[in-house]
Amino acid sequence: MRALMNRNHLSHRSVLSLTGNDRQAFLQGLLTNDILSLTPGELRWTALLTVQGRIQCLFFVFCTSEALLLDLPSSQADTLHTLFKRFRLRADVQFSMTDLHVLTGPHHQTPPENSICYASDPRHPHMGWRAIMPPLPSEDDGKGDLAYLQRRLTLGIPDMIDFTPGQNLALEANLDFCHGVSWNKGCYLGQEVTARMHYRSQAKRRLLPVLLPEEVSFSSGENVQLNGHDVGELRTYHKGHGLAMLHHTAWAAESLSIAHQPVTLLWPDWLPTTLRPPTESSPS
Repeated sequence: MRALMNRNHLSHRSVLSLTGNDRQAFLQGLLTNDILSLTPGELRWTALLTVQGRIQCLFFVFCTSEALLLDLPSSQADTLHTLFKRFRLRADVQFSMTDLHVLTGPHHQTPPENSICYASDPRHPHMGWRAIMPPLPSEDDGKGDLAYLQRRLTLGIPDMIDFTPGQNLALEANLDFCHGVSWNKGCYLGQEVTARMHYRSQAKRRLLPVLLPEEVSFSSGENVQLNGHDVGELRTYHKGHGLAMLHHTAWAAESLSIAHQPVTLLWPDWLPTTLRPPTESSPS
């Protein structure tokens, strides 16, 4: 059991608890996904956007019979807690930061028996499961974070670490194809911009997986080039696999580069090939 915990513990995640009779209705009016339809044992991936439709935070919402448990980046936990308090007004909802932990693991492993709740990661079947756990032993070898990162980058799945709050739009983060947004729910922050981009197919950039030379070091923010033109930037990288925010003119490219090093675009299996331009081109 201890080896399982060490391997899957995500030390960079925190858990915020929401209780009160209005907890689901409260989040329904703020988040991109449908929270009202959540039932105990289910999990949603969702975003809190700005009024302009830009991502403030990406996180998961677990539903139990007593609370909604938000699995979110520790670096944004206090900010999100403060924002929710500001939006609460007279709603019957209470917030509390917990000492609960987040574990992940592949589907062929069974979640720990003492999980408070667990469910499959809704973004992609091969992302495995996520579980909320009671406090774990204080020591952490970091293997859980790296195993999760490698699995995510290999599949090309987005997460908050790939973005700076307030900069990217929901469709640029692929929320539309990773089950992070509902097109049938009512209003939420940033809905107008998000819906307009969706129905007009106006996403000009997307976060896409790339393959890089493993023996070369890269840094987040480095420019990706196509035929001498900047067409995007590297966001996250580990052991030859990365995620880059790429302009649509690079989506059909066969030869990209970063600092004269070759970069290969790996079009993910969950993203429709119909989005790709028919021929390679470069921006004007």
